[in-house]
Amino acid sequence: MSQSPEGAPGPGAPRSADIAAGIIVAVVAIAAIIVSRDFPTTGLDSDVGPARFPLIYAGILVVLSAILVIGRLLPSRRNQERTAAERAQPATGFRFAPVAIGVVATAAYIYLISLVGYIPTTVVFLIGMMRLMGQRSWIRVPLLAVGITAFLYLIFLYGLQIPLPVGSLFEAAEL
Repeated sequence: MSQSPEGAPGPGAPRSADIAAGIIVAVVAIAAIIVSRDFPTTGLDSDVGPARFPLIYAGILVVLSAILVIGRLLPSRRNQERTAAERAQPATGFRFAPVAIGVVATAAYIYLISLVGYIPTTVVFLIGMMRLMGQRSWIRVPLLAVGITAFLYLIFLYGLQIPLPVGSLFEAAEL
């Protein structure tokens, strides 16, 4: 989607593509909710279990899809205030390099997470991705990366009781 410097959809923004994507994701999420009703439940109320986990994620996807669709259907104030000269400007073209860098960085992240571990790999990955997406603050970006990483680590470790990878480099050092 083309974007203006303020982050709002630009003149060439594909409204119908966003609406279609939102509807498709919502339909898939609703199908996941229906299918997951047949999953076995656990006897513990505090256990997420195989039945609740997909229900939680699918519910979040339905809500986010609804926000996307409604946001694209409602006219925004910025789009209405644009001048005729701004509307006449062509939309910026698709830039392949940032997408390719993001895909390669994600593949490297997936490989390195088992080798180096969740915490250092995720912090470096998030800093790189935020910089790639245009965040330029060398103070805010690392703070956000560390905060997001710590938050997710605590959620998985204590909330879901799922350990995250320590990394084989560090496991060998513990022997």
